[in-house]
Amino acid sequence: MGKIYLGIVALLFATISIAQVGVGTTAPAASAELDVTSTNRGFLMPRVALSSTTDTATVTGAEVESLLVYNTATVGDVTPGFYYWDSTQWVRLTGGAAAGNFWDLSGNPGTTPGTNYVGTSDAQDLQLRTNGAQRMTIGATNGNVGIGGTGAPIAVKLDVDGGAGDGVFGHSNNVGGYLGYETNITIGLPGNTQTLSGSGVYANNPAAGYTSVFAQSTGSATVAAGIQYSDVWMGNYAYVDNSQVGYNPYGSYIQLNKNEATTGGNHAGLGVITTREASGNPGYTIGAIIATVPGAISGTQTEDSYGALINATADSEYAIGAEFAGIGGAGGYIVTIADDWNNRKVQGTGTVSEVIPTKNHGRVTLTCPESPEYWYQDYGTVEMVNGKATIILDQILADIIIVDEQNPIRVICTPVGMPNFNGVTIMSQSRDTVELLELNGGTHSGKLQYQLTVKPKTNYGEGRFRQAPAPSFTKGMTIPGAQAKNDPDRTKIFEWPSDWEVYGYEKEAMDYYRKGKGLVKDATAPKNGSRK
Repeated sequence: MGKIYLGIVALLFATISIAQVGVGTTAPAASAELDVTSTNRGFLMPRVALSSTTDTATVTGAEVESLLVYNTATVGDVTPGFYYWDSTQWVRLTGGAAAGNFWDLSGNPGTTPGTNYVGTSDAQDLQLRTNGAQRMTIGATNGNVGIGGTGAPIAVKLDVDGGAGDGVFGHSNNVGGYLGYETNITIGLPGNTQTLSGSGVYANNPAAGYTSVFAQSTGSATVAAGIQYSDVWMGNYAYVDNSQVGYNPYGSYIQLNKNEATTGGNHAGLGVITTREASGNPGYTIGAIIATVPGAISGTQTEDSYGALINATADSEYAIGAEFAGIGGAGGYIVTIADDWNNRKVQGTGTVSEVIPTKNHGRVTLTCPESPEYWYQDYGTVEMVNGKATIILDQILADIIIVDEQNPIRVICTPVGMPNFNGVTIMSQSRDTVELLELNGGTHSGKLQYQLTVKPKTNYGEGRFRQAPAPSFTKGMTIPGAQAKNDPDRTKIFEWPSDWEVYGYEKEAMDYYRKGKGLVKDATAPKNGSRK
């Protein structure tokens, strides 16, 4: 019986070898040589462990083109999946580096830049879409990239079209900002807010210690790190709202470090130039306007105010707080303020004058008298009894003057209600008193109005006609006739100690004037000083 069955199977295989084969079906498809039909089972492909895409040892016998296997190994340039032999190598059915026609969504091993890529091979733009809508376009002819929009990118390498929204947003853990910020920006405290209709660049920095916008030029750069230009409004506008207790930041802070010792001229931390290139004279060209307005928002002033604090410090030579020059068609005037070298608070060409606006006489100018030397003056009234009078100097005045043979007290007296008064002579004087005696044995009694002229300790020893400083731009120039003719030894000239030396807050003063701190943690008045 077994021999009979074996014969039947042999006959069956002989029949199959020359006809279509159906497994699980008696009617194989006409277009299929082998038709495997099942509703609950699959087709199990031979499983092998390839060592590479060029492995010819794992599968026995000569590989035939289109031979199909399932690889189970992950080694070299092969991963688990279906592979077929293309006559030279194993090619993964789902793509991969060797496929050259599509990419595996889980990644592709063995790729070669320039050979394997995602893109087009013809002169057509490449588009990426979501939900059918164009999202990004890469131009075929120039490689320009357009994000957003509906057409090809404009003639720049990256074109971001935010439409009615913002353009580009970049951020790290602590800072963020936009390019092409479409949203309105409101700045300022309530009552004085300002609204900007978006911004080309918008940087937001909520984290301490991080800078919103930073520009840098280094090495041999010959232009500014940042340039702001406007043909209609301000080139730069700084706005600071400070409500942090204990911090006093500047509205704008500029620091220049000149780190070489060969270049002369002006090393300026700030240069401000105002020009006007139009005919007519309707207004004033002003280099700078510096003003403080406490209470400008609230309408009430609650703090003392300085229009400007200008500090100049130097460890050698001299320091001048400020130099002002007015050069016009009628001539020129130069004034220095706080001249440390010449110990002058104000010095310059022209006169020192006061302007008094009067109702009936207009603006009246009153001019100070000038003197070759420095003098103090005081006025008072003294009682004369029987031709004798003693002027007692104010003790404060007595403490700050010099009285000796070279520097006597000058006295001018005017009698009051004494028509036959004979005049007076100075009998003796000291730093504290002046003894007066009526001439010709006179014995009048009454009031004498007097004027005292005394020599101050300030600048004592400098002599007459002390030489003045030259304009700052003449440093290093030799001008005949401009050299000092009366410039005594400075060590012999009396100078008062500074305010902080007298009152004991030298450390605080040095921190303020010399260290140039832009952000002071504790901005309260020195503990040993006084605001008033």
